[in-house]
Amino acid sequence: MPSQECATKRIPVCPSTWEAVHGLRRPGQTFDDVIRQLVREENRRRLYDETHRIMEEDDFVPLSEIKA
Repeated sequence: MPSQECATKRIPVCPSTWEAVHGLRRPGQTFDDVIRQLVREENRRRLYDETHRIMEEDDFVPLSEIKA
């Protein structure tokens, strides 16, 4: 658990969703740990996708070509 204080919230989910998240838990992990990990991974995926899109559309400018 992080050092920050966590509030208790109720988030309604379908039983199948609860089972899926529960199945991702490792020993000692909380649901908060699993959800934070999923959020981190999604943020990384979005960054990768956006970077890939920029490179595919030739919107990418190498740092060496930027003049200060």
